[in-house]
Amino acid sequence: MGIVLFTFLFGLAVSVDSFGIGCMIGLKKIGISKKGICAIACLSGCCYLLSAYLGEWIKPFIDQAYAERFGALGLIAIGLFFLFHCLRKPEKPTQEDNVWAQPTKVLQSPEAADLDRSGQIKGRELLLLSLALSLDTFAAGISGSFIGIDPNLTACLILIMTTFMLLAGVRSGEKLSKKINNISILPGMLLIIIGLIKLV
Repeated sequence: MGIVLFTFLFGLAVSVDSFGIGCMIGLKKIGISKKGICAIACLSGCCYLLSAYLGEWIKPFIDQAYAERFGALGLIAIGLFFLFHCLRKPEKPTQEDNVWAQPTKVLQSPEAADLDRSGQIKGRELLLLSLALSLDTFAAGISGSFIGIDPNLTACLILIMTTFMLLAGVRSGEKLSKKINNISILPGMLLIIIGLIKLV
């Protein structure tokens, strides 16, 4: 598989969950500004870049014969983790502290990011949604550096794709409401497939 196509698929795997989140936000009639979406995308890209450089720093201390294998296994583990959370019955958090302590709950019920129930995601709520979306991004950054994916190119792809996915998801939430559950498992599946490709 060509490195450009592989990098694109990797960026898509890390970003595509933004589409499902956007769909559910749109379905619940919760507003989010374009500036807010851009801020979330920038934070996701920066989070990936930070973790990728962390992985590059760790990489010299690991036998190169095993680094790629560790990275591939890491991607598979991340994929399984997100599949597990997607397939679990959603739990709606009732306390704000509970949401900050377990941001994965926002992935199951994105409306939980609207902490003040104002119908708009703004201010620190954008940070909470960014944190939830960056969980796989941060872990994937370290694994991606181990398997030789370019950090800068991938961070840019994630920024662009996350912006597009969130915008498209919010605008098409109602039309795709019946398919949201199927869409939500794509990130985990793609990460597992990429990890398996690198293992073989």
